[in-house]
Amino acid sequence: MKKRIATGGPALSRRAFFGQATAATMLMAAGCLPEKVGGVEPRLKVGVLSDIHLLVQKDSMHSDVYFEKALRWYDEQKADAVLLCGDIADCGLVSELEYAAAIWNRVFPGDRRSDGEPIKHLFHFGDHDYGGYAHKYPWAKTSSKDPDAPNHALVNEDVVAIWERLFHEKWTPIQVHEVKGYTFVLAHHPRNLQNGTVIPGLAAALAAANPDPKKPFFYSMHRPVHGTLPEWDPKSLATDPNHKALCRYPNVMAFFGHCHRNCADELNLWQGEYTVVHVPSTSYCCTRGGRENSFSCGNQPDKKRPQLMDRVDCRTSNQALFMTVYSDRIVLARRDVRHDRPMGVDWVVPLPSPDGSCSAEARKGRASPPAFPEGAVATVSTRIGKNRAKKELEQVVVTFPPAHSHEGRPRALDYEVTASADGFKLVRRVFPTRAYWCEEAEKEPSMCVFGKFELPSDKTVTFTVRPADSFGVTGQPLPPVTWRA
Repeated sequence: MKKRIATGGPALSRRAFFGQATAATMLMAAGCLPEKVGGVEPRLKVGVLSDIHLLVQKDSMHSDVYFEKALRWYDEQKADAVLLCGDIADCGLVSELEYAAAIWNRVFPGDRRSDGEPIKHLFHFGDHDYGGYAHKYPWAKTSSKDPDAPNHALVNEDVVAIWERLFHEKWTPIQVHEVKGYTFVLAHHPRNLQNGTVIPGLAAALAAANPDPKKPFFYSMHRPVHGTLPEWDPKSLATDPNHKALCRYPNVMAFFGHCHRNCADELNLWQGEYTVVHVPSTSYCCTRGGRENSFSCGNQPDKKRPQLMDRVDCRTSNQALFMTVYSDRIVLARRDVRHDRPMGVDWVVPLPSPDGSCSAEARKGRASPPAFPEGAVATVSTRIGKNRAKKELEQVVVTFPPAHSHEGRPRALDYEVTASADGFKLVRRVFPTRAYWCEEAEKEPSMCVFGKFELPSDKTVTFTVRPADSFGVTGQPLPPVTWRA
């Protein structure tokens, strides 16, 4: 017998549900969010973003433009609310929070959309929103020529008064809001940064919020529950007090910021006892580690080896989400705000609680491996280049086109490049050159760099390139290319 999924209407088989959801995502990928999916009206629409890291100086690498652009997109989609998961300010300056409030008021004056309907801001603090960061980063010192000027004042000086003046709501460590009958529980990041992942009183606050077990409700805090990202040990879930509190509510969808995760990565949707969404940054995003051109090399397989490739350019990445709640599902659209295009097929989560269909294992089992377009080829060349420590060396460069989505196959998250010869094998992983951009904007080829010193000097080396998805499944390789010193 086929398992049925509760929809609030006629029962759907799992196959029918995901078939219907796929049809919906085709419309969404075209840039429009339908008012109805499968004849079901949306009940709630929420813009979701995080880590906007606003700075007040004009020459900042952190742009206010994409925060406003995301808000205007939410206005076009007739959002009922906007959830901002912390790190509103970059250096914990009052002027940065004032800037965020000014942008909100410019787009939504009087907390109203352009059509006159109300919209609710669901904001909370991250770690950067406190003044401890104002003296950590060198660019904070340039935010004002006069260190005693008003725009150098720290949020720490009067957190409650500043919040209530700018956002016109009572400040409490954990806030509870209702939007169109749905409960949102928002936890400000604790001011004690050494204990920043533990939310004091969370279990009691969730119980007091009294969410309806027959409906989803939403929780947000800045730093994630450990174990919900692929590079973290899943055993750490057992010791995380926030996880223990959330486990009592299978109908909760939790939104976390802080990690600036690229929303093209399917593992940023986690589902176990409840559902987690790791929210991307509208300021800049970060990749997983372990690749030659990862943003962070902290968990490279060999930390001592100088990296041969520059980081992928994360400073031009600006992403956000849009959540639509129906009676039988939640749909999460992933957005490249810079280019106004989707970052991938929308995530569809059945309601009201996890049934296993959105776990990484289940989605991996349903996915087809990525594939290069027909006729694609790789090339190999040599050059004098620099490693990440700025040291010149002879390099062997394998260049290849992107493996975009087509015929039901996903876009490649990264690539596995293997150099092999008789008795020799070296495997590298690299992200696409434009890993943070939508497919339409990723036009240039990607590359993998080897040091000539790493390769045999007396043998012909064969290079193969395979596309890989978020779950680590690789597709068919490009035709191999060879090189000899």
